[in-house]
Amino acid sequence: MKMKYYLKRCGNQELGSMRNGVPQRGRYLLTSMKTLDFFPPLSKSQLNDSALLPIIPLYSGNKVYCSYVYYNDKFHGSTATHPRNEYRIYLNKQIENNRYLFETDDIVIIRTEIITHNDEKQTVFFLDLVQDKQSALYRELNAMINSSSIGGAYAVYEGVISEFEQKVNTLKTKPEVPVVIDHTIMERIEKTDENAIAGLFNSASFRDFVMVGYEGLCAITGTVIRYENYSNLEAAHIKPKSHGGLFLPNNGMALSRDMHWAFDKGFITLNAHYNVVVHPKTTSEWLLSFDKKPIAIPKDPFFRPAFENIEYHSKNVYGLFLTSGRL
Repeated sequence: MKMKYYLKRCGNQELGSMRNGVPQRGRYLLTSMKTLDFFPPLSKSQLNDSALLPIIPLYSGNKVYCSYVYYNDKFHGSTATHPRNEYRIYLNKQIENNRYLFETDDIVIIRTEIITHNDEKQTVFFLDLVQDKQSALYRELNAMINSSSIGGAYAVYEGVISEFEQKVNTLKTKPEVPVVIDHTIMERIEKTDENAIAGLFNSASFRDFVMVGYEGLCAITGTVIRYENYSNLEAAHIKPKSHGGLFLPNNGMALSRDMHWAFDKGFITLNAHYNVVVHPKTTSEWLLSFDKKPIAIPKDPFFRPAFENIEYHSKNVYGLFLTSGRL
């Protein structure tokens, strides 16, 4: 079965113009205008629109997230001498294994695939790095790039890259792909316009970020039931999605399925001190045992529930079970 691969030869300037082992600027990969169908669509009308790419580097086996940015000030009245119209995938410590892994003339291979976790589908980007310039694979890929009609340092190949697929198949034998979030991603998100932030996340990335923030445990019970790629944890919206709640990490908590149900139906809520508040009409002794107990607060403030979301839940969801229980 043929696959479709994106090939990219790394450039010196993209990788920060290294000097004495230190980059002089940010490190990123440019993407060609002729290969945009490989990546999420970004808008020309929104200044410097961006997305989060869920990437699984085959050399680490983790799922990481990288910022994908369309610098388009050329179309927004820029007075710069050379206004930008380019797409970048920003590198970070997690994709580079906590060092400057990518080097000039290395070749990056990327292909997409839809994977399922906890019955939820997500398009991920499998990525590998070919660094041995004497290897047959490097010479073959480099020849593809040099002869590509795309030009520059890019190529698209349809076929099967056996070495790449062997690594993918090995990875798929593992019970779970760990998710690792780099701090530079969180810093970039925090500097982004609030309206633009909302478009960065979908249900799958929301779940990944929430689970990392709560370290894979229920925020209330502190437990999890796990088997291979399945667990009883869910990423719960604090301000419900049906009420306009966003897929932002500060609008989420990791909750076991029964706690998620109780939270959504208003049997429980939180107060401003992150303590559980159980509704006095609740008859469940199990739920009542958590009344006034603190939730597990994420260590990084980026993941902590926003107070406006908690307040919304306590005013608009808490106690709904007394009427219809419908959100």
